[in-house]
Amino acid sequence: MGDFFYGLTEQLRETFLLDAAFWMQETALNKLMVLNFWAVPLAQVMHIMAIAAGFGATLMLTLRVNNLAGGARTVPQVAGRYIPWVWWALIFIVISGFLMLIAEPVRNMINGVFWVKMALLLVTVLITVAFQNAARAQAHAAGVAWNAGGGMRLTSWLIVILWCLIMVCGRWIAYAPV
Repeated sequence: MGDFFYGLTEQLRETFLLDAAFWMQETALNKLMVLNFWAVPLAQVMHIMAIAAGFGATLMLTLRVNNLAGGARTVPQVAGRYIPWVWWALIFIVISGFLMLIAEPVRNMINGVFWVKMALLLVTVLITVAFQNAARAQAHAAGVAWNAGGGMRLTSWLIVILWCLIMVCGRWIAYAPV
């Protein structure tokens, strides 16, 4: 696995991303992030807290879809409660992630693990949108007593697994050679 990421990083060095990273290092926002002692740690804390909120909401919805939690609440009720948390958390994840990217552009822009994480995030968001749209449509058609089918249950666990992979990649970025 290490050889794959090393090779990917070497390929990224030969693209425009290295020049873009050097350009980003010269921006005023980079200087603000680097010179302000608390900026990067605050962005990291915001990032981790947003991930915790979004993943927690996703996990709660997944547990309810699979009849493992939720008690007397229906799937539409649980979805109505937790889906906004997922999307608000994603907004904070993107903002804080952008700030961390600006603070250390070279470490991230030519890091193969970073780009795998971004690809996983894109796939996860697309699957989550499709999952939520299908859940809303099925719940609306079936009414309050709707229970998720096998495909919905499997997709909910896939989303949880993808979020776990994203978190592993996020942690791994710091240790990947650049």
